[in-house]
Amino acid sequence: MGTSTLSRFQRGALAQLVNEGNKSYQVMADALGVAKATISYELDRVKPYDPELAQQDADRKRRNCGRRSMLTAALATL
Repeated sequence: MGTSTLSRFQRGALAQLVNEGNKSYQVMADALGVAKATISYELDRVKPYDPELAQQDADRKRRNCGRRSMLTAALATL
């Protein structure tokens, strides 16, 4: 498993797993198909975990990292 980021859907699913309680990082990682470290990082992103705030934080970090989007202005308006 390489490095990965979670989608909005996966963040929602993670929140549900966290709310169910008593699940290890490995169990949650297996359920989402990501590395255990991804779960650890994601849960450290926002405490208590809120998938919307985590998504906003991820979007902000992506905008500020200098990486350019492949989405052109023409495609963005579709």
